[in-house]
Amino acid sequence: MRFKYNSKIGKSVSLLGLIGLAGGLAIPGWSAVKTSAKEPLVIPRLDTAPKIDGVLDDPAWAGQALKLDQYVQLTPKENGVPTQKTTTWVGFDDKNIYFAFRCDDTEAAKLRTSVTNRDNSMDDDWIVVFLDTFGEKRRAFTFILNPIGVQNDFIRMEEGGNDNMDSSWDTAWDSDGKVDAGGYSVEMAIPFKSLRFPDQENKVWGLTLGRSVPRSGEIMLWPSYSRDIPGLISQSNEIILNGHVERGNNLEIMPVATALKRQGEKVDFQPGINLKYGLKSDLTIDATINPDFSHIEADAPQIDVNLRYALRYQEKRPFFLEGMDIFQYPEIEMVYTRRIIDPLWGAKVSGKLGPVTYGLLSAYDRNPSESLWDVHTGGETTKDKTALFNIARFKADVFKNSYIGFSLADKEINGSWNRVAGVDGQLRFVDKWFFSFQAVASKTRYDEETTTLAPAVYAEGYYFTKNFSFGAGLKAIHPDFEASSGFVNRTDYRTAYAFSNLRFYPDKKFLNQVEFGLQAGQRDSYFGNTVQDTWLRLRSRLRFTEFNQLNINVERALERYADTDFYRTTLTLDGQSNIVKWMPFNLYFQFGDMINYDPEDAFLGWGVSGGIGVNFKPSNRIQLGLDYSKSVLWRKHGGELLWDFNALRTRLTYQLTKQLSLRTIVDYNHFDKEFFGSFLVSYILEPGTVLFVGYDSNYDQNNFGRYDRRNYNVFVKFSYWLRI
Repeated sequence: MRFKYNSKIGKSVSLLGLIGLAGGLAIPGWSAVKTSAKEPLVIPRLDTAPKIDGVLDDPAWAGQALKLDQYVQLTPKENGVPTQKTTTWVGFDDKNIYFAFRCDDTEAAKLRTSVTNRDNSMDDDWIVVFLDTFGEKRRAFTFILNPIGVQNDFIRMEEGGNDNMDSSWDTAWDSDGKVDAGGYSVEMAIPFKSLRFPDQENKVWGLTLGRSVPRSGEIMLWPSYSRDIPGLISQSNEIILNGHVERGNNLEIMPVATALKRQGEKVDFQPGINLKYGLKSDLTIDATINPDFSHIEADAPQIDVNLRYALRYQEKRPFFLEGMDIFQYPEIEMVYTRRIIDPLWGAKVSGKLGPVTYGLLSAYDRNPSESLWDVHTGGETTKDKTALFNIARFKADVFKNSYIGFSLADKEINGSWNRVAGVDGQLRFVDKWFFSFQAVASKTRYDEETTTLAPAVYAEGYYFTKNFSFGAGLKAIHPDFEASSGFVNRTDYRTAYAFSNLRFYPDKKFLNQVEFGLQAGQRDSYFGNTVQDTWLRLRSRLRFTEFNQLNINVERALERYADTDFYRTTLTLDGQSNIVKWMPFNLYFQFGDMINYDPEDAFLGWGVSGGIGVNFKPSNRIQLGLDYSKSVLWRKHGGELLWDFNALRTRLTYQLTKQLSLRTIVDYNHFDKEFFGSFLVSYILEPGTVLFVGYDSNYDQNNFGRYDRRNYNVFVKFSYWLRI
């Protein structure tokens, strides 16, 4: 049986809150606190670069830098005056753009700050800088610091009225922070070489700044923001940087060496190299030879019983994470890089030419698989097949905050091939009406047979105001459609649906937003002779503070499986909270009717599926994460128990410094009676300059109830990022 549970467990509570700063949350208007109009601001050029040490004693901050202090409270009270004062200074020179923040706090002893690895401090107090370097009003480089200067960096995407924070993007920048009796101060220097931007003498960018106080759920923002307009980047303030800066024509070299000792085998030493060359600030070439695609942290254990379709796994390999935001699509996922299982080499070209953003990706896979079910296990382990992937993607800016795109994906495997091409777009009209579409077609040759063109289409439109929204959509995928470079785990259907949402904003200290939603839809077979699914979904959301919320969903649905119609009713609860400083958590549970996906014994039982994730923080250097997943099925409510699946992951981390940490992971799969354990010493100086030394092993339960070691691995990885 297959059973993978891809829940919300393990996601950062505060990251969810940061994503919520647009659209559905609909940030407050701006009447109580007066702010200046959003006129372009000229950023001063600094004569002397400030020292990045978290101490705001540099002359640049007192004299030349631009001072911004008109922050407004976003939550918990609309149009409210911030409870804490925040001041920001901005300046630049030939090499960097600089930011300094002074965050006063009348209860500084209650500040939340962790000594941790980068990209792991979103439950702390933090400040954020969004830089829209292309002025697209859709995409921004995002830089976040906790009070002692621990870094988080993302790319924020806002397209079609939706928001997405891509945490896989990493770059090199300098930062530091200091906590004192009156609050904290942080500084950052972001090299222009670490950014992409138009190759122009005078640069016009978008800037948004923010601050989070998690103990009260307070969010502060600069500049003004309207709930009537979904999106955060679309409402940024323009800034102007005049004159010459150090552009992105630089060479980056990253030699990589890994050594792996498996039980019963010799040491496997694998050298490799990654290259990046910035021809211009908006054109980058990436190449890799014999890349290290080892996972320092294995995929978290997930329930893999009673699945009808293969599930998607997150990409973790560095080469396939950098600059991949261009390969995102409105709905039909044409590019899923986990299908490139064991590449010998890879190459990418990405950039922007005028209004056109483009990306080209090629990779040679030594161990390809044709099944999504085999992706997670590492392919079919056949050495007589190889595959060549070639993918092209173009997106042209049109109108305001909109784009039209084209894609082509080709996979060649030992004389067989699959090709998919199509257009897509996301359009925005007067900040109220949104329309997304995608139309693609595939053609496949296998065993000397070639299919005809098989189409797949998607379209959705909706209307948005801060209190009410409604929309409708459709999606259809031909039975012969195949995306061998992407992730499409279901075909042969036509779907139509409609939805509406109603939102209220009490703006109370512990009740910021109440939302109700309704969706109805039907899925038929592609040629329309069989109803596959129907559903009616009622949804409610209680957002107590920015990072504390509860969602309650009820669904009444028909699902056809094994030529039988099953009518089911389910209740779903999910939420997250960081009220307790040392124990942020999130949860997801579904109760109700559950189908047994066995074609020989299909029936409607009653089940519970879900999990909870807790991150204990007994000190600012220790974190103990517990992720628990569970699925239970009874033949009927109160009847015979058919299975009871339990999976547990414990993750203990001790951070000696910001760069050096020790980590242990123990996974237990109760269903399969398996243990997995690992120990890792990691030193991360900056993205790309790392040293990992680790050990892991697997244990199975024997017939006598004891656990025997099945295998073990000892590994070392070293890489060094050299920027010339």
